[in-house]
Amino acid sequence: MDLLFSYSQQKKDKNRKRDESISECLIRLHKHNDELTYEGIFDFDYDRYGTPRHVTFEHNLIVNLITGDISVKYKIKNNLNIDEKMFRSTDQDKKNDFKLLFDLVENGIARGEKRRGYWGVKYERSVNKICDIFIKQIQPKFKSQFLKDKDYELKPFYNTIYDMLVDYHLDIKGIKGHNAVYYDIQNDYPKKKWLEKNDYKFLPSVLDYYGIKSKYLIKELSQNVRQIQISTLNYICKLFGNNHVEYLKKFTWEPHCYDTPPNKKLHYLKNESEKEFMVKVINDWEVDTIKTDSLIYTLNKLFSIRDLLEQRGLNLKFKAKNDIEFDNVMEMWSGLKLHFARGYKVRYLMSEDFVKEIEEDITIGELVFKPKILLTEDDFRIEGFNMKNCMSKQFAHGVVYIFTSLQHKRKRINLQYRKGNLIQSYGKANSTVLQIFEEATNILTSRFKKYPTIEWKKDKYDFITY
Repeated sequence: MDLLFSYSQQKKDKNRKRDESISECLIRLHKHNDELTYEGIFDFDYDRYGTPRHVTFEHNLIVNLITGDISVKYKIKNNLNIDEKMFRSTDQDKKNDFKLLFDLVENGIARGEKRRGYWGVKYERSVNKICDIFIKQIQPKFKSQFLKDKDYELKPFYNTIYDMLVDYHLDIKGIKGHNAVYYDIQNDYPKKKWLEKNDYKFLPSVLDYYGIKSKYLIKELSQNVRQIQISTLNYICKLFGNNHVEYLKKFTWEPHCYDTPPNKKLHYLKNESEKEFMVKVINDWEVDTIKTDSLIYTLNKLFSIRDLLEQRGLNLKFKAKNDIEFDNVMEMWSGLKLHFARGYKVRYLMSEDFVKEIEEDITIGELVFKPKILLTEDDFRIEGFNMKNCMSKQFAHGVVYIFTSLQHKRKRINLQYRKGNLIQSYGKANSTVLQIFEEATNILTSRFKKYPTIEWKKDKYDFITY
């Protein structure tokens, strides 16, 4: 075994009081027969919530210079009796796993399992030397003259070592890559069956495996260096069916393919009408509201709910023209799902006389205001949709408060009462209440004040009989 390079270092944390608190690193590169091996060991002492901790990271990379195969081993060892989520003890050993390879090069070489610059200038110089040795050992062995002459230190896609190892693996295996292959190979690796069918071209083989190969997608993905999750693109294509290319051209799909689907489920829009509605929703996504979840996650959730409900005998149609209407569909279908899960719906029962008096129209001159007490879960969901607020989640608080809407033509506000007193009022999207509602609100409040001791209870109804 020939040792090509070795570097070790100790580093004491000046902010730590314990003299024995020392972090250490050891990185070395050696060659044995036709295998180039990198080893990186990083040993840390640290305090967490006042308790001394000890963790060791071990990286091992073996490049077979004949076959182009790459083996990656990664271990985390700590001194905890129970696993700490951040540094859970682990032991991974995988072959041709390029996501693990990328993590090794980034964390196990470039950063030394710490932030950039933590180990100092000498470590940075050692990393540069390791990089130079990788180039010297590997680049002359490329089959492709283009890759033999490529300057891997000039604007790499990710970094010099990772890019070169991906190129070397593909070159030895006879696989033809594309601009974004350095990203795609971390998530998808084509099987031999699809490579043989597609002249050993990486991208067409992966697309063919998913059943979405087309000249349009090959062209778009070959030219695009953005990080596109092909599994996410596949989910979107499957939504639109066999004529997905026709619909992909109607909206910008690339920004929605950065996130992976939450599961392997595929869903399908039922007809051309649903597909046109979906195009409108995607084009309008996050125009009016900022979403907490990605488009792919939300679509998967919505249509998983539909699958579940249709197994129960329902026939649900997707009709939404924008992201606000989409949210309403989600609320309604989620409500139906909850109905089936519990076997019943829930509402608040109040005195009919009380409800009748509260909901009587309020007329001020030529202006007519219509109050409505929110009683059922569906009332709260619809109100939340109409008012662009979180009213759909307030049903549980109806045990303590009485929630009411007050509407004049197309204008509307929400009011919250307790023991006859107005607690708060707010307009659409939690905005300030318009002055036009001031007098009507006072009249409505005076009605509530007549019933400071009004009582109500939860009631189960609409039971499902299996």
